[in-house]
Amino acid sequence: MAGAGPRVLIVAGEVSGDHQGALLARVLRRCRPDLSIAGAGGVEMAAAGVDVLVDSVRWGVIGYVEAYARLPVFALRFWGLVRLIERARPDLLVLVDFPGMNRELARHFAGRLPMVYFVPPQIYFRRGRTAARMARTAVRLLAVLPFEAEAYRSAGADVVFIGHPAVDAAQEDAGSAGRLREEWGLLPGPVIGLLPGSRVQEIRALLAPMLAAARELRAGGGAQFLLPVASPFLRSQIQRAIARVGCPVRLVPGRALDVMRVADIVVVASGTATVEAACVGVPMVVAYRLSRLTDWIARRFVVTPDVYRVGFSIPNIVVHRRIVPELLNAEVNGARIKAEVERLLAAPEARAQMRDDLAEVRRRLGPPGVLARAAEETLRVLDSPRGVTLR
Repeated sequence: MAGAGPRVLIVAGEVSGDHQGALLARVLRRCRPDLSIAGAGGVEMAAAGVDVLVDSVRWGVIGYVEAYARLPVFALRFWGLVRLIERARPDLLVLVDFPGMNRELARHFAGRLPMVYFVPPQIYFRRGRTAARMARTAVRLLAVLPFEAEAYRSAGADVVFIGHPAVDAAQEDAGSAGRLREEWGLLPGPVIGLLPGSRVQEIRALLAPMLAAARELRAGGGAQFLLPVASPFLRSQIQRAIARVGCPVRLVPGRALDVMRVADIVVVASGTATVEAACVGVPMVVAYRLSRLTDWIARRFVVTPDVYRVGFSIPNIVVHRRIVPELLNAEVNGARIKAEVERLLAAPEARAQMRDDLAEVRRRLGPPGVLARAAEETLRVLDSPRGVTLR
């Protein structure tokens, strides 16, 4: 972490965390060019000027059973990060998303190091005492969803609602849909975006049924398909899946938001991409799959019954009603995805209503300037009088 200015260490995990960490790092650099920023992340953080000491983009695991099976690996990575942070002795530790790892790092360094947590663990519609435990860690939480901020505040946590970074991303001028159609050689007719996620497990679980639906939709109505590849390490896995199905799908390196801008409908894995789709205003069908045992554990011990009434996707949770269709587990199959997409394609009024509902989601996610507010809060903690030092 060589540099003349204060030392900031960012810990992000998975592709999405690398992306969010890069966004924050760029704004921090603009605000304070003297900062020395290092951390755990990936290629996006490196491109943003972060000295990436550990590549953590492939560390994600979906499911409780799957995570338990990898506890020894988790422990090795956790203690490796602890040693890294202790050697670096940063002036500020910035945790970005990645709740399984970063929640434990926050507890470990509580009272030893000033900390900011950008995109803290989700607690809404969740059982347990995560909010109370985070409140005891003396970390500034930068919540990106309004109801998460309220839940943390009720537990006594030091939390600020800054808004969701997707609000800023959707504001960026990327050109018209017409220009994008020309760039990608798209013909007149419906364009469907396929977004199966950014984790290997998500691709394995969701891409095959998405492609099965795409094959039937193309045969029946000549639809065209775009798939943004979230990270280069996923490309070969995606290409093999497409070859098995035999359906023409144009792969786009990254640029998920541009795919959303040009698409008539997107079929999207539950997660951050649904928030981005809401901010762009594109109608969507949300899909997700869990193992049977993980699903049973979640229903029995983790989530509250409200999640099955309101929905599990963030757009539905934000407005507290079902505005986008959701498919979960056994419902995620080619026939069901095809039916949901055809229903929306055949009903312009339904798509218009969904766009209106998504505009309400976007309004509730806060005004533009999210990353500027995140950087302001981060620097406020960095510049505040330090009552703790790493020892």
